[in-house]
Amino acid sequence: MRSLAALTTTAAIALGGVASAQTGAYTPGVTPTSPQIAPQAVAGGATPVQSAVHAYAAFQKDVGDLRGARIGNANELESALDTGARHNRDALGRGWIAYGAMTAAQSPAFVRGVREAAAFYGRDAVVNGMMADTGWARLLKGGDEATGMVLAATVADASRINDVAERYREMAYSLQRQRWANAVAPQQAMRVQRVRDLGRTDASSGAAPNPRLYAAPTTYTPWTDPTAFGGRRFWDALRGGELVTEVSAPAALAWRIKPERAEAINRMTTIAALDALGATAEQPQRVSQLLSEPRSNSCLEMAQLQLYQCMSAARFRYENAFCMSQHALRDVGQCINGVAQLAPSNALAQAIGPTTPARQ
Repeated sequence: MRSLAALTTTAAIALGGVASAQTGAYTPGVTPTSPQIAPQAVAGGATPVQSAVHAYAAFQKDVGDLRGARIGNANELESALDTGARHNRDALGRGWIAYGAMTAAQSPAFVRGVREAAAFYGRDAVVNGMMADTGWARLLKGGDEATGMVLAATVADASRINDVAERYREMAYSLQRQRWANAVAPQQAMRVQRVRDLGRTDASSGAAPNPRLYAAPTTYTPWTDPTAFGGRRFWDALRGGELVTEVSAPAALAWRIKPERAEAINRMTTIAALDALGATAEQPQRVSQLLSEPRSNSCLEMAQLQLYQCMSAARFRYENAFCMSQHALRDVGQCINGVAQLAPSNALAQAIGPTTPARQ
């Protein structure tokens, strides 16, 4: 019997990046300052951001479905494999950036800082400046708060994905003891091609719009309601059912941006700032370009390629469960979680910040 570890590819993935002068440490569970700003209504139909987020929502829904799926025979394993592998890497990356952008736009302090800058410098000057330098928006007043909210959501989302990945990794080992799963997988080449074809399409295409995915600036308070948009339990709450669980990073840990992945957070906060100024619908082509972040896309592409390589090397049915666990789930979670790193201990006090809202 072969070791499952032998299926893991040995290629090392080195993701260089653009270093940022500001990394923005944050501790989950801290109440942001200045919580009272009237939300703006979304006008003019779905923006590129609102359209893109559905692909990330579809992936997170499938993560929830996989967590509760019963795998007792070959057909159920095939269904789970299709569910985990059917996401287009480009659409998934754009959807994740969109979700992070709308999460950042829930920061009252950041939205206020953006609007104050527009009032001082002029709206057009601020919009053009953010388009020219994606790192500028995060340096505005409230940028640390917005960054912290994105990192908190990111760490929670990755934890959710990794929990399900671990379930299927353990399942792969247990399936070795079942005759149907320990049998040679028939027509494996056709199975790999099927998975490749699924990965070329957007799993969210044709889905009915969900109003809960349209988060106008400062509409939700994920720091007080973890089931709200951007909260650590949002995806479980959105899915509903009996599997709503608490998934979060340890509250005592402080997070900051990993420098080589700063561009992903830069784009999220830039789009959030444009949204705060009502500019995302005005320049859809430029916003659409911001949603496609090269390093995140490269990471997701490598995860997908590793899935295909792992499945191509698989011989037994249970090995496909391992491939899905490692590459369709865990590697994707690492791509998402790769933007965050633990803050040094001497930054913890600054990261914790105030524990009650500032008086208005």
